[in-house]
Amino acid sequence: MTRKQAEETSKSHFFALIFLGLAFFLPIATPAKTLVLIHGYKADESSWRSTGVTQGLLSAGWKDGGSYAFSWRGMITPRYPNGATDAFFTVNLPSQVSIEQQTNVLGYYLEHLYALRNEPIIFVGHSAGGIVARFYLVRLGHVPALSLITISTPHLGTPVANLALLTKNSPVGALLDMMGQKQMVISSGLYTDLKTAKPNSFLYWLNQQRHPNIPYVSVIRLNKTKIGLNVVDFIVPTESQDMNNVPVLRGRSKVYFTQENHFLSANDGIFLVDILNHLYKK
Repeated sequence: MTRKQAEETSKSHFFALIFLGLAFFLPIATPAKTLVLIHGYKADESSWRSTGVTQGLLSAGWKDGGSYAFSWRGMITPRYPNGATDAFFTVNLPSQVSIEQQTNVLGYYLEHLYALRNEPIIFVGHSAGGIVARFYLVRLGHVPALSLITISTPHLGTPVANLALLTKNSPVGALLDMMGQKQMVISSGLYTDLKTAKPNSFLYWLNQQRHPNIPYVSVIRLNKTKIGLNVVDFIVPTESQDMNNVPVLRGRSKVYFTQENHFLSANDGIFLVDILNHLYKK
């Protein structure tokens, strides 16, 4: 080795050491995360904000990316924050129609969002919104998923849907239809999708399908009242909220219990931040 080559080699080692030293002391940049909040039956994208859920996320440093919706003019897209920022987005779905129809709308939103941020999605679904998220992962899945968190979701169905279908097909349902109360007719597809999971039902089929290998979290409501009585969620039974009771997800879901009732509250924002911090070691 010549003297000149030795000097060049020495300089290379010197700069490499400087680079390693800087890399050691400088913070390591972590990819930004994209959270999509999916509402349940007879709710909309504003439910997450009006109940105070998003306030907990904002307090923890997440940015509000805005909402997706459809109008007669077409898809309304949010003004999203910089891609390097952890951000949450809400979506407006036609919550009274079938799970498949809702999922198709969700798919349009997610494709647009992914084209902007190019990050896998953390799905958070409340009630029927959790089923929409699962069906998307199984049937569409055009956008990669990072994890799925469901809150009070009827993974095994809900007796409320069974009762609604019985009522729709009874004289009471006919009377309501004559009076112009079309809700049961409009929602009959959704009720059919959410009835108790038994052979030949939608949820029975969904619960046999292959799901992506991602973290799953089931948030189960205990609905503890102020007088100390422990009452299960009156809309979705406790066992139905646990994804570990789904045959293909058995043993794959973390479980968290909350003292809330079925509906969203500000406490869910705080609880959601805690779950996300545990999932991603923040």
